[in-house]
Amino acid sequence: MADPRSWNPWHGCAKYSTGCKNCYMFALDAARKVPERSSVIARTASTGLPLARNRRGDFKIPPGYCLRVNMTSDTFLEEADPWRDEMWDIIRRRPDVVFYVLTKRVDRIMDHLPADWGDGYENVDLNISCENQRVFDMRWPLFEKVPARHKGFNLAPLLGPIDIAPALASGQIENVFAGGESFGGTRPCNHAWVKQISDDCRRYGVNFTFNSTGSVFVMDGKRYRIRKAIQAEQAYKSGLSHADHETEYVLYDPVDGHRLAKEELCPRVFNADKCMTCPNLHSCRGCILCTNCKGARRVGLDEILSLRERRPGTREE
Repeated sequence: MADPRSWNPWHGCAKYSTGCKNCYMFALDAARKVPERSSVIARTASTGLPLARNRRGDFKIPPGYCLRVNMTSDTFLEEADPWRDEMWDIIRRRPDVVFYVLTKRVDRIMDHLPADWGDGYENVDLNISCENQRVFDMRWPLFEKVPARHKGFNLAPLLGPIDIAPALASGQIENVFAGGESFGGTRPCNHAWVKQISDDCRRYGVNFTFNSTGSVFVMDGKRYRIRKAIQAEQAYKSGLSHADHETEYVLYDPVDGHRLAKEELCPRVFNADKCMTCPNLHSCRGCILCTNCKGARRVGLDEILSLRERRPGTREE
């Protein structure tokens, strides 16, 4: 089933740096018995998803929702140059939806932003991925110069310690995500690396989410093999994630252009059981489009946070 949180106008990629070695997209295509698709960069049938409407004429993607863009590719791939203007046009036509854009190809961002980008689109959250200090030291100086309303890091797979303090000190970074390697990859993620990043983010008032331990997690010199099904839960139980503020996106009605009030945005609802130990809770827009949990009790953000307080998670080693 397609992930309702993602919008993939194209699919396929080329491995670009050390972190790509065990890419989940290649692993998932292999599991679906279509490994040849991974290396063929092609436009998909999902290109028009944000503009799709239901029988009532309403957009299927509601206002206030967040779509992760090209999670089975890279937005700034050279091979995608013929389609990118269409992508930006669709994003421009849905100023009521947040688009999370993640890339490794930082050197191509500046030359492939839309002509009216200015200081950035209010509804685009631009992020780069870094797996170790060497990669961060190459990518951050380039990313620092890119104008954007919202910026963040995805440090996954985290393959070594990274000092991101220079970026945090710039005041440009709102959110940082980190996680270990999985999907067949066994390069270890170390608790000490994650804690340092978490502490640095807290010091600068930047949200931090540790969303997965990965398959091999090292803590206090001990090496743990963690199955995929509980990697996110164990990351949550580490207590390293923290939300110091809510990212504020200024969104507008696509018809008359008025600024949308909070009450006009889709409600954030969550599965009262499954979402309890999800490390992404604060950054997630909720389960409003998900049909995987039929019959589940759905609650708002305040209620699920209250439930968490009454049943706090503890680290399991």
